[in-house]
Amino acid sequence: MGRRVALAAGVGALLGLAWWGMFELLASGAVCSKDDWGCLGAFVTSIPIFAVAGSVAGGLALRSLDVSRAWLVAVPATLMAVVAMVLLLGVTFLAFAVFAALYALIAVLTAPRGAE
Repeated sequence: MGRRVALAAGVGALLGLAWWGMFELLASGAVCSKDDWGCLGAFVTSIPIFAVAGSVAGGLALRSLDVSRAWLVAVPATLMAVVAMVLLLGVTFLAFAVFAALYALIAVLTAPRGAE
């Protein structure tokens, strides 16, 4: 089970860094205008897109690493991490830790019985 948790935490950390990068890109105003709620609209639109894309990317990454029940780890962990990061909006630098911790936790909770 240690390998499963470590791989899940690594994939979660990478997705957390992607979240942090996406948020910083939007906050900088490089891809949106700061007039008439442009960046806020872009952020609100990007949340569900990232949740779906992150779940798919996490599931595919875990599956390619031969983690059993990869989709049972990726989908709920990504959705919970996205909700947590929306609630922790001012501290986006914690994204990699939040994603890694939730991926590791869900990997433990969804491990097959008798797995080592």
